[in-house]
Order: sequence, then C-alpha cells, then structure tokens
Amino acid sequence: MNGLSKILTLRVNGLILATFLILYQGYAQINNATQLPDRIILNLTTEPTTSVGITWRTDTIVHGSFCEWQLSTDTKIKPEESSSAKVAAKTVSYSFKDEPKVVANQFSYILNGLKPGTKYIYRVGAASIWSEWFEFKTAGLSNEPYSFLYFGDPQIGLKSEWPRVLRKSYQQCPDCRFMLYAGDLINRAGRDIEWDEWFKTGSWLCATVPQIMTPGNHDYSGKQLDPHWNNQFTQPTNGPKGLEGSCFFIDYPNLRLISIDSAADSELANEKGYPLEAQKGWLDSVLATNHAKWVVVTTHLPFYSTKDTRDNPHLRRNFQPILEKYHVDLVLTGHDHSYGRGRASDNPLIKPSIVYVVSVSGPKLYPSGTKTWMERSGGNLQLFQVISIQDNSLSYKSYTANGTLFDAFRINRKKNGKKKFVPLF
Repeated sequence: MNGLSKILTLRVNGLILATFLILYQGYAQINNATQLPDRIILNLTTEPTTSVGITWRTDTIVHGSFCEWQLSTDTKIKPEESSSAKVAAKTVSYSFKDEPKVVANQFSYILNGLKPGTKYIYRVGAASIWSEWFEFKTAGLSNEPYSFLYFGDPQIGLKSEWPRVLRKSYQQCPDCRFMLYAGDLINRAGRDIEWDEWFKTGSWLCATVPQIMTPGNHDYSGKQLDPHWNNQFTQPTNGPKGLEGSCFFIDYPNLRLISIDSAADSELANEKGYPLEAQKGWLDSVLATNHAKWVVVTTHLPFYSTKDTRDNPHLRRNFQPILEKYHVDLVLTGHDHSYGRGRASDNPLIKPSIVYVVSVSGPKLYPSGTKTWMERSGGNLQLFQVISIQDNSLSYKSYTANGTLFDAFRINRKKNGKKKFVPLF
C-alpha cells in the first residue's frame, strides 16, 4: 500500500469512527425521543367534565401521530371501535450548556365531546408503534365528592428520592381526580435530562391522572419560562396575554381552581410591570364571575413565608385584598422547602379566614422558621397533601413521605355561606 492509499484509508476510518461516535452518543443519550411515544401526560382543560388535554412526543422521523380513544371496556380492547384523530407535529429543540442537544416532535391534542363522570381509554402513536392503552375518568356531576393531590416543589432527587413521595401519595389516594404542583418541578430550567427524570417518575400516572402545574422560579431562566413548559403541557390559555399556560383558571365541579404565575418577571418584583398588573385585573374578573362554592388558588411564592429570612409583602399588597374581597378559601404554595399552614391577613380590620399553606415534596429541605402566622409548621420533611371536596365540606390532610399524618383540618360551609374552620391536628 503506497503512502497516498494509507492516508486515504486513515481518513476513511477516522470518518467512520467519528460517525459512529456521533450516532452512539445520540442513541445512548437516555433522554432522546424515539418512534415510541413517551412523556405522555394528561392536563385538565377549562371543561374537565367533557374534555381533557393530551401531550406526547416522538423523534423527528414521526411527522404525524394519532390519538385513539373509546369508552373503557371490561373485556378485550377493539381498536377498530375507537375514535381517531391525526395530530400534526411541532418540532422542538432544547439546548442546555454543553449537554447534547435534544430534538423531538411534540404533539398536543384536546379530546372534546366526552361524557361527564365517565371512564375512557386512549392510546397515541402511529402504524405499528403505539403507546399502551391508558384509562382516565372525566369530572363528574357537581355534587359528587372527590379528592386531589397537592405537591410542593419536587425540584431535585427526581430519580432517586422524589418517586417514593409520588407513589405513596397515590397509594393513599388511588381515586385522586388530579394532581397539582406548586412550582419548581425541576431544578434548572431548560435542562431536558431533568424533565426526562420527572416524566419517568410520573410514568403512567401522568398519563392517567390529569396534572395541573403552576411555574416556580426554577422553571424560569431569567425572565423566560422554560420552553418545555408549553410544549409538553396542554394547560388552559384563559389567562392574560403572554402568560397562557402558566396563569389560568379551571372550573372543576364545585371548585374554581386558579393559578397565579408568581415566578414571572423575576418573581413579580416590579410592581408596575405587566405580569403583575395584568394578573391583578385578571384575578379580580375571574373571582367576580365565580359561581363555584369553593375557590382554591395555587402559586409558587408563599404569601406568608415559613423562613424567618424570607418575605413576599408585594404579593400580599397586590393580591391579598382581591382574595379577601371574594372570600377565597385556600392558597397552596411552595418555594420555602419547609411546611407552614395558617390563617392570616395584613388587614387588621378583618378576622383572617383564608388558609395559606407552604409545602415541599422533594428532598431539598430546610428547617421551619418561627413566624407567628403559622398554626402548624414543620421542617426537614417531604410531604404530600390530600384535599377532598364534598358539597359543603373541604377536607385537608398532609402526610409525610412514609404516609404518616402530619397535619389536618376541615372547612365547613354553613347554609348562610359563612365558613367554620375545624382543626383536626
């Protein structure tokens, strides 16, 4: 072999090796999409009795994917009896520092025309590559009792330490109608590998129990919401312009559930900024038109912090008068990585009635402070909460990661509309 041949051979071999390494790196990357649909998730819509949002992803080879659904059956599933819709792909690309870029096709579809209080099954995919069949139940009639789960920040330990909390919560409340997250779902906004861990922990639960999430400061990078957020969640878009999918409301039977995006605009620090001003006006209008018996607000930043060194008076200045004007019942938050629950108000002329809660579900834990607003507090505890609504009664129970009851109360609404708070712990 002459010198030229040797050089050409070395270059070809080098090219083959480089190509192999690139392909190997891509396919070995555990958070890459494939032709098999993954990250399948249900979200509540503005009409949870008759519709549900479904989101999933595949690799970019799959340009069109299908959603098939039918009534749940007691026997073998017959796919040919399903309704079917073809869903167009949205190609997305995520980069985080020096980690490999992730490119995928994202799909989002809203199932409409469903029957209230009814079990359905569905699957997503195309040709011979389908997900398994998942079952879910639509919201029922207005007087039907139900429960939902509430989690403070998962944030870290998504693969190692947070899963047991999620699993224990489902064991405690297997008939939960939805799961609510008060922000900081992951630790570093835009990092796809963390979302991969979050979805793998949720697995089939995300695809069978509708999820609701309000963003936290770790779901933002500067003033930009993580691009994953509205690509991989199909949440209501009835909030102020520019805050669709992060500020919204949902009418579940007997309940108006409201998400305020307190992580926007650097945690709403600019009290003259659009995100705060727009949400104030929007919140007032949403509460003014409410006809539900119960009102629950979720947001990431606590109105009252558990930590002695933290406080968010700008939230109270701008939003608390509106909440009190319309007699909101419960505010569910995160951020402080410890637990606090109490009734409080900055208005000395009224008797506090709104119950404020701060909680944490992930393993990033802090001690609880000594602030006087807290009627129950605790630090260095991973927790989840079960909230149940039955006509004129709202029940709240907080559990530790191993299922020990840590806090509980009930709110009873009398015929004249007045409320009675009943501590149970």
